[in-house]
Amino acid sequence: MRLFFILLLLSLILWIDGQSGNFPDCKSGPLSFFPICNQSLPSRERAADLISRMTTIEKISQTITTADSIPRLGLPKYEWWSEALHGLAFSPGVFFGGDLPAASSFPMPINLGATFNMNLVYRIASIISTEARAFNNDGRAGLTFFTPNINIFRDPRWGRGQETPGEDPFLTSQYVYALIQGLQRGDDERYLKIAANCKHFDAYDLENWNGTDRHHFNAKVTDQDLVETYLPSFKSCIKDAQVASIMCSYNSINGIPACAHKFLLETIARESFHLNGFVVSDCNAISDILHAHRYTSSVEDTVAVALHAGTDLECGVFYLFHMSTALNRKKIVEADIDQALMRTFDVLIRLGWFDPPEQQIYRKLNKNNVDTLEARQLSLISAQESIVLLKNINKILPLNLNQLMNKKIALIGPTADATVTMQGIYHGRAPFLIDPITGFKNVTAGNFIDIQHARGCGISSHNEKDFAAAIKLAQSSDIVFFFGGIDNTIEREGTDRTIITLPEVQLALIQQLEKVSRSPLHVVIMSGGGIDLSYIRNSTQCGSLIWMGYPGQSGGLAVASVVFGQYNPAGRLPVTLYPGSYVNAVSMFDMQMRPSSTNPGRTYKFYTGQAVYEFGYGLSYTTFNYTYNNNTFKSFVSMKSLLKNINKEDRTIISSIRINVTNTGDMDGDDVVLAYVTPPTINNDSVVPFKQLFGFERIHLKQNETKEVFFPFTIAAALTIAENASKWIHPGLYHIIIGQQRMLSITLEGESIQWA
Repeated sequence: MRLFFILLLLSLILWIDGQSGNFPDCKSGPLSFFPICNQSLPSRERAADLISRMTTIEKISQTITTADSIPRLGLPKYEWWSEALHGLAFSPGVFFGGDLPAASSFPMPINLGATFNMNLVYRIASIISTEARAFNNDGRAGLTFFTPNINIFRDPRWGRGQETPGEDPFLTSQYVYALIQGLQRGDDERYLKIAANCKHFDAYDLENWNGTDRHHFNAKVTDQDLVETYLPSFKSCIKDAQVASIMCSYNSINGIPACAHKFLLETIARESFHLNGFVVSDCNAISDILHAHRYTSSVEDTVAVALHAGTDLECGVFYLFHMSTALNRKKIVEADIDQALMRTFDVLIRLGWFDPPEQQIYRKLNKNNVDTLEARQLSLISAQESIVLLKNINKILPLNLNQLMNKKIALIGPTADATVTMQGIYHGRAPFLIDPITGFKNVTAGNFIDIQHARGCGISSHNEKDFAAAIKLAQSSDIVFFFGGIDNTIEREGTDRTIITLPEVQLALIQQLEKVSRSPLHVVIMSGGGIDLSYIRNSTQCGSLIWMGYPGQSGGLAVASVVFGQYNPAGRLPVTLYPGSYVNAVSMFDMQMRPSSTNPGRTYKFYTGQAVYEFGYGLSYTTFNYTYNNNTFKSFVSMKSLLKNINKEDRTIISSIRINVTNTGDMDGDDVVLAYVTPPTINNDSVVPFKQLFGFERIHLKQNETKEVFFPFTIAAALTIAENASKWIHPGLYHIIIGQQRMLSITLEGESIQWA
């Protein structure tokens, strides 16, 4: 944290000193005479010439995220670290003010995972990158953004799980592909719109638990879990979406610090996934190699091991202070520095940083492209689509406005008036924040409904006066809502939870409200990580239960629109909600996904216990019926027929699955159709998943309308990862599950095939 503020101060000085000239001058400046400004040359050739003109000291000054200017070359200062997880966020490179006091604040990624709508993710990312360019043109942001976080949410205690789309590798892979397309691609294919950064590579999902923090943690990961769980999202990001950069993480993986892990950074990221861009360290992670992990014994060895592993850029100052020593002591050569700078400057060239502004449509974006009507509408839609209805006894929801005239509704609890809390973490200054109270009042306006609020308790604390006031309000109200959950005092970067139950004070208040409420209690939960909601699920006095995540600037209006039936919920849980006892059953240090004597298994794929609510669960106000069309479906497939595709991509289709979905209820609405496969159990093989997601689609259906959904059952869906990380296709029966319903089976006949 101290380093963050030092870098923030350096960045503020950089911004004040250089905001009016934050682009190189390739028209009349010193650079204009050099190949760096020759747009007809390949980007690597342009970068190589620029680097060749730098002195050694000047080169070193460019190896950290707060890169200094080189006046004699006309190279301005540049801050590499900007943030845009779900909208432009406070960070060393992003400044709010002047004509740009705010930026759109969308729901957290955990919410976007709950939408299962990748077109929505793409549209949000496109707006974020447009606003980023507008800020950059005003000197208020960089062009390189350290987003997204695509680590797998393997343990509910992890404080940063809210930054991810959930626990499933397939969902996360689809999410990051859509996101990177929206962030990096736009109307001008010549340039990157912005440069995104997939983090944290790899196996990072612990902040500070049981005396060990992320700077010291050694993640012991099996080859099987690495290939099956921890790498797929990065493969999607790097190989498929072609992200411009990745970030190596704080932790070690099997004894080697991530930023010194040549196998991960070079063999996997660059050689296997074909990374076309740079690797940046997490902030102070280079220093951690020496001082936290004690992997090296000197500063010069630390610089060398990181640089040789492929860490091109440092968030921190270790390279700046110690690279000269490593060079003088011959631990590195100048060509090592040149290679790192080649990768970073190549990205800046691809962003158009050196090219004339009049030739670039992105350079024309301004304040009129920020907080637009489209952005506001999308912030509401995305929040609505992310809301998950978990319980709805006797169809108590939606509430009918016409039947509530002159009624009183009590909104009780610590998140009923939440504003900034709705933004989660890594947020910026939103143009507005609609809390649930305001949302309820807006939706009920003109219906003579009295909306009253009493806090009752804090997230984890209370006083008797507030408690009594809440009970008194509930007694006099016709309908009572409890808004609770957790916030970033409990889950955030640097802080993991030790328990996953609802805070005791909230549960006590819920139980008191149940006793005095005239009608069944409604509960709305705000959180990123999963919470044990078994009491609310089981209570006959609780009529409905809603999870709203961290829904962003329009969150209060979104949940109100769901409650009163203006929007039919269709969100699905992107994580498993475990019982509270789960934290006693497995150590957070245990990275293994499969069950063992000390681990009940992780995520819906391997958890052997009874979940409170399963991954993918979510209710609607209407009903849907699934039938399958077998015209294109092959139920028997010869393994020999697959051999001709053995050297091709895993997307080769084995069989085509077409599902007819019909809205059989009395309300228009969305349905999220989830397709899972249960692979056959193979003798002497390790545990296979109970089921695994291989397809999903969100569709909108009017009453009595039917639509067809197509899922290709591909080789990737059929693959089993062995203990040695080899990929196999085994013969046997593959059950296809659509939603909660086992609908089809595919038999693969023949001998097992090792795919890779």
